[in-house]
Amino acid sequence: MAVKAEKIRQAKKFLENKQLSISIIKPRLFAQASQELNKNFNQTLLEIKNKLYGKNNNSDKKED
Repeated sequence: MAVKAEKIRQAKKFLENKQLSISIIKPRLFAQASQELNKNFNQTLLEIKNKLYGKNNNSDKKED
């Protein structure tokens, strides 16, 4: 699936603003993932983080 150059530039700027290395997360692949998920860049980043690290379910909290 082709990603437009404008979306790639936007993804690069988004990743730079989040201080993420574009050598690790390629802007083209990030933009493509965002397009395929039908989510914006912030939602896509959260989705990736949840997949990598698991969702925080607050299981470490003590219940009274």
